[in-house]
Amino acid sequence: MGWVVFAGIVLIGIGAFLFLKPDLMWKLTEQWKSYRADGPSDFYLKSTKFGGVLFMLCGIVAIVLLLVSGS
Repeated sequence: MGWVVFAGIVLIGIGAFLFLKPDLMWKLTEQWKSYRADGPSDFYLKSTKFGGVLFMLCGIVAIVLLLVSGS
């Protein structure tokens, strides 16, 4: 039970990071792959933000389902 809450909080945190700082995520994971890119593309920013929303939703759903099931 406790691990579900912990996992939900971690997913919400990761999702918030992806939604709020997609450019930092690009710097950490993608910048080293290209010597000519000045920054992330618009598609990368939008898709990373969308992924962040999905992560947050999964975390919220996990916690809500745990609370609803009463386990």
